[in-house]
Formats: sequence, structure tokens, C-alpha cells
Amino acid sequence: MTTKDNLLNRLRRIDCELSPENLHRDGEAPLSWVRRRSAELNRERATVVKQLGGEPSFKEIFGL
Repeated sequence: MTTKDNLLNRLRRIDCELSPENLHRDGEAPLSWVRRRSAELNRERATVVKQLGGEPSFKEIFGL
């Protein structure tokens, strides 16, 4: 079973990968790849949120 901390770590990683700089590879990634990767990451994020039982707060995810 996946712990809450592991799931929150996955959310942090996904959110980081979804940032425009990372997703677009500083403008070098083809738009078709960006769209496909964004869809993959958003599906993974939805799965993690479902496993957590709901959307965690910003504070829970980032500890701020």
C-alpha cells in the first residue's frame, strides 16, 4: 500500500513536471509531445488524488 507521504511526493513531482519550463523543455519540445505529456501527467495526478481521497491542500503538498 502506498503511504500518504509517498502519494504527496508523487504529486510534488507531477506538479513540478507540469510547470511550463519543464513541460515545454524551455521551448524545445514539440507541441504534440507537450500535449501528450501533459495529458499523461494530468491522468496520473487524478489517480493520485483519487488514492488520497480528495485534493490535498497546497500546504499539505508543499508544506508551506
